[in-house]
Amino acid sequence: MPPRYAEWLKYVFERPVTPNGWYFDIETLELFEADASELVELVAAAFENCARDLASYSNEQLRYGLSYIVDNGASDIVFAIMSEDVAVELRLRAIAGLKHVYSHIFETRCAPVLGHTSEPGSNALNYMCYMLWDISPLSYWERSPKRTIFYGAVCDVLERALTSPNRACVESGLHGLGHIYSSYPERVEEVIDQYLHAASPPEDLRRYAMNARRGHVQ
Repeated sequence: MPPRYAEWLKYVFERPVTPNGWYFDIETLELFEADASELVELVAAAFENCARDLASYSNEQLRYGLSYIVDNGASDIVFAIMSEDVAVELRLRAIAGLKHVYSHIFETRCAPVLGHTSEPGSNALNYMCYMLWDISPLSYWERSPKRTIFYGAVCDVLERALTSPNRACVESGLHGLGHIYSSYPERVEEVIDQYLHAASPPEDLRRYAMNARRGHVQ
């Protein structure tokens, strides 16, 4: 594990639940000082080991902790993952780590309800699952010289999400695919077509998938 891994987990996840998120509501918030490469390594480790190391945190703590990592409205952490100063392999590792977040956090903790139809019964993590690709710049790699590699990595995460038995995860995967459609259309169409053929989804998810296949998502 990275040397400061325990310190990082405590900083990001071991926080009180506040109305707007601890990163907005703590007046004298002390920043976690680290260079971009260290931050990406810490993010990757947390994602890869989330089944074990994030299990003790509440849904609310996980929502805001994950938001702090991937939402550029909450912090600049996500820009380390997008920084050309960080090794491509390390950045790809952090992105691939989101597969574990889907499998071990969203799939097991999110209520199996859909966000785009405002189905009742959601919990604190459902918002994060549904809106991840709206609130995070990880769906936009147009300025990267390695754009095809990174869009491919994101697409791999989203393709995995489509195999989840939890429909909230499937919706999130389709949502993300819809957002990257304009930049990576052929692969998005291929992934969604495979999903439609293999899963025979219910009508609400089938309609959403067809919209995502054209880049029309909300």
